[in-house]
Amino acid sequence: EEDGLKSFAKSFETLLGQIAAKRELIQAESGVEEQGLAELERAMFSSRLWAKDPSLWKQDRDHQKLIKNSLGWLSSPEAMAASLGSIRGFVAEARAEFDETVVLGMGGSSLACEVFRCCFPAAPGHPKLSVLDTTDPASVLALRRRLDLKRTLFVVSSKSGSTIEPHAFMEYFWAEAEKALGAGKAGRHFVAITDPGSTLESVARKRGFRKTFLNAPDIGGRFSVLSYFGLVPAGLMGVDLEKLLSSARRAARDCSPEHATSESLALRLGAALGRHAVLGRDKLTLSLSPAVEALGLWIEQLVAESTGKEGKGILPVFAEPLGAPADYVGDRFFVRVELPGSPDRDAAERLAALERAGHPVFTLPMSDPYELGAQFFIWEVAVAAACQLLGVNPFDQPDVQAAKDQTKSLLGSLEKGVLPRESPAFRAGGWAAFGDPALEKLFPGRPDRPLADALAAQLARLKPADYLAVLAFVDPSEDNARALFQLQKTLRKLTRSAVVVQFGPRYLHSTGQLFKGGGDNGVFVLLVEAETTGEPGVPGQSYGFGTLLRAQARGDFAALRERGRRALRLELGAAGSQPMQALVNAAAALSEKCPS
Repeated sequence: EEDGLKSFAKSFETLLGQIAAKRELIQAESGVEEQGLAELERAMFSSRLWAKDPSLWKQDRDHQKLIKNSLGWLSSPEAMAASLGSIRGFVAEARAEFDETVVLGMGGSSLACEVFRCCFPAAPGHPKLSVLDTTDPASVLALRRRLDLKRTLFVVSSKSGSTIEPHAFMEYFWAEAEKALGAGKAGRHFVAITDPGSTLESVARKRGFRKTFLNAPDIGGRFSVLSYFGLVPAGLMGVDLEKLLSSARRAARDCSPEHATSESLALRLGAALGRHAVLGRDKLTLSLSPAVEALGLWIEQLVAESTGKEGKGILPVFAEPLGAPADYVGDRFFVRVELPGSPDRDAAERLAALERAGHPVFTLPMSDPYELGAQFFIWEVAVAAACQLLGVNPFDQPDVQAAKDQTKSLLGSLEKGVLPRESPAFRAGGWAAFGDPALEKLFPGRPDRPLADALAAQLARLKPADYLAVLAFVDPSEDNARALFQLQKTLRKLTRSAVVVQFGPRYLHSTGQLFKGGGDNGVFVLLVEAETTGEPGVPGQSYGFGTLLRAQARGDFAALRERGRRALRLELGAAGSQPMQALVNAAAALSEKCPS
């Protein structure tokens, strides 16, 4: 009895300590948004933002020069309204000749188009919109087989014109179009969107592209949704561009210096984002009404690539199912984008429970899908404000180049079009496995361990407030996406950590900056597709799309190792016909062993 009383007293003392800690956290977090707003007001953020003052973020000359040349997005809603005539004229031409538009791009040049494709139905009489932003050979071949090239318009979208993926897509479909249409006739099926003076502008002129849209060069890729990069594809599928821009202009007025900082929804969001991140709630967890769920893809890049540098950053968590309050540690900030015509009672109830439990929840209301224009502008201003509070430059991406350089080096060392052979550090369920030095030490002598063992060893490295990123260089098919979504749910339940699942190489132009430039609070599992025969070649190169995909995976893994990140890479070559399901099964087995 005495031992029982002592045990009860110890448990009660622990509970009191937890209550006290929770009370302190709630007190610290009370008024977080107001604290952030006060900081923005002291910095005169709104007036200096609209004056395009680069010293808002950095004081050194090099940063300021870059920032000064990256603020053109502020005037996009007004400036592009004056350019709608040229877009409408082009759309009228295209409607008469084409049944489908395919955007060939990556990152900021493709994610906005994906939002439009998913959130708006193609208007009658307008071409259907597709987006290619994967180098997976099965995806490239599937798209080619589906297209009637005589009725397809290709939009090559690249700010610099030298990004490896859009260039490879362009060369492949140009060659296919010439075969189908005849020499000298492909140009009428191609359009370029790029910056003045880019290599793509030169290629488009030499090849006789139907049209080239030259974007304002002072708009960065992830801030370019309300420029030609987003509006031309949206116009082609029949989106009412005037209505979209009108919504964005209203949002711009609401966060202008004419209004108090506290009255601006964008600045309130930015204040909350920045201050919560400083206090440790650096996992922005998005909950979006089903009709606008694709907006999360664009927010993901904007937030991660803008904030994730200098050891700081905000991780956007997109498509992770909402849980109960007990499923989370205190590192989450929830943002709900609510469209009334797209009800989601379960999400509303779960968010209410989370808010009652002390988790911060911020709601962004929308009245109709055309308020996406306002959402784009609100998030751009909010992220710029959050970066001011974090003390980082929102307009650079200094760590993205690392993976590109590693990929370029690998492609430069090909032997007859094949990547250099590697010896795996160990094997996991028959798969070749590679890790950072600390992980490889756990599996000496290259034994073949069960897949669950390798996964468990990697998960065991998660610390409180860490996140887990599953980076899949595989076919982004519905089956694979479904399996990865199940894997995400299982791993979140198992670890209570934020879990993000992303397809490569898309993420290299998005969250990849945060993974390498942000804080060392990520644990990574890279999945790389098996080598296949008959992959489509990239014209003018000695390699095919599959080789390019695997080089990008190996290149990013090398960049992560170089920065001391906790990374495991699994090559799916010997996994049978359903490698994704094998991973789901391994995670489920771990969950059964550790149900708590």
